[in-house]
Amino acid sequence: MTPAMLSGDLSRIGCVAMNANEPALFDMPAAEQPAMSQHRQRGRNRETWARTVTAEITIVDAEALCEAARQVQESAVTMTLPALPHKEDLVAEDSAVWDAENAFDALAWLLWPTDAMEAPLEAGAFRILSEDIGVEPDTDDRGTLAWTVTVKLTDIRTLRRLAAQAHPDQASSIADSLAAAWQYAADPFAPLHAIPAIAWRPGSVTVQHVPEKSRPGTPRRA
Repeated sequence: MTPAMLSGDLSRIGCVAMNANEPALFDMPAAEQPAMSQHRQRGRNRETWARTVTAEITIVDAEALCEAARQVQESAVTMTLPALPHKEDLVAEDSAVWDAENAFDALAWLLWPTDAMEAPLEAGAFRILSEDIGVEPDTDDRGTLAWTVTVKLTDIRTLRRLAAQAHPDQASSIADSLAAAWQYAADPFAPLHAIPAIAWRPGSVTVQHVPEKSRPGTPRRA
């Protein structure tokens, strides 16, 4: 699968974004594809994989959204953060003043792409290599948000175990598909749940293998 870029300019931060017409999470490979393709869909330790999620966003209260971003920014220096590549970047960001005209910037700032991935990270299932966020406003209060998390698989069995514990009824698909295992171990839309003053509708979720020679290496907000 090849990700398609969102049309138009992506504000603030570049990302690998997905078009809503791209294959969805559980699209099955065509019957004529070789067996190796199916094997790759299961994932192997030491491989690099990326999950890209998109959502349609409506800003309900721009002032409240920007105020939330301002509060997070002001407290960033004292926050206790997980050991992720962008940890130091949060405190290095200059202190911009958020206002209603920057609501989509505030939205990108508040999004934490690795939300719900704490259990796989702590269990050593994978490690984070990079995060990317992109926003494409369509109007003053509507737009598309996309984010990508790229990981190195370190213990695929642990990832599947965590997913099966949370969703035992999906054990078969979890065993056969890395996308399913990642889906059920860490809700792809969890990063949106904590963001105030917005309404959102799920878009696409795409998981793809990233060859080493083409692996993105730009950490979030670098």
